[in-house]
Amino acid sequence: MSESVLSLHLEESLQRSIEQYQMILDLMKQITRAISSSEADLRDEVLKLGTLQQQARDHDAKLLNALRQAGHVAAGHPLFKQRLDLIGEVLTLNHLLLPKINGMMALISHELTGLKKGRSVLGGYKQTTHNQGRIVRSTV
Repeated sequence: MSESVLSLHLEESLQRSIEQYQMILDLMKQITRAISSSEADLRDEVLKLGTLQQQARDHDAKLLNALRQAGHVAAGHPLFKQRLDLIGEVLTLNHLLLPKINGMMALISHELTGLKKGRSVLGGYKQTTHNQGRIVRSTV
């Protein structure tokens, strides 16, 4: 099987895209493990995932132009196939993660609603006596 020949720039761009999607996949796996083990604080991981996804989007916009110029030659290249497989893994894991995240969000929303109700109930209790002090004078 003959391997497609791509420009050095396109090969480097495909390799960079593969690296980005691999980092996204690794982080998504880490988040999946954290959700499964009931670790509560995922803010840092989620922020990092958002950053990685934005970087991949930005890079993919440039890569798409280069792939269009290369035409069908790129479709047969092993790096292109590797990238597609990796994106497929990311999508599969994303579909598995989404229901878990939605479930966590629903639980947090329910807990937040309960806390707000409890707070308003506690706010309804008022002290019935007034703190009007009297001056006590004692003569000794």
